[in-house]
Amino acid sequence: MKVWKALYTTLLSIGYVLTSAPAKAQELSPQAVVDEVYTGIQHIHGYEATPRLIWDISPGAAGDCGYIDSSQYCPRNHTIYITRRDIYMAYQHGDSALAYLIAHEYAHAMQIAFGFNPRVTPISELQADCLAGVYIGLIPNIVFDNQDILEIASFAYRVGDYAWWSRHHHGTPKQRVQAVVIGLRGATNGKGVTACRL
Repeated sequence: MKVWKALYTTLLSIGYVLTSAPAKAQELSPQAVVDEVYTGIQHIHGYEATPRLIWDISPGAAGDCGYIDSSQYCPRNHTIYITRRDIYMAYQHGDSALAYLIAHEYAHAMQIAFGFNPRVTPISELQADCLAGVYIGLIPNIVFDNQDILEIASFAYRVGDYAWWSRHHHGTPKQRVQAVVIGLRGATNGKGVTACRL
């Protein structure tokens, strides 16, 4: 419980740094989140190596990297796929959770394009969470308030796992939240993506 309280305090302090705007009265639609986040995130690397984004896909659809069971980045065709199921799950936390999901998959494309960490491992997944935090914090003209930061953290916590033996292990709930927090701090303290270097 002490860890969660410390994490909550950290998230609130980051939220204060990122914004001074009041909480949003209404959630943005998935289309608005996709449009605003994906347009805004591309400037961070100077519009280089921008992958194609296909979203609202039914799980089980076929892609160049096989069946699409969940949201993913496919290096074979340099495409990000965001599934309908994951959009629904993100919105159980709020529209900012979808922003985090998009930023996480975008981060995988940038890991390969810029050599951050091209192999898929639990460490690369946590690095993608960290990069997602940086990207979210650096998107121009989009304000993430305290509620948004908590939506991101609660979703990151939810999608963490303890399947250490699995090649699909993405990190524990606590590790995933910590990685996003490091990225958000990197966006506010000027370190940017270097905060996520391994």
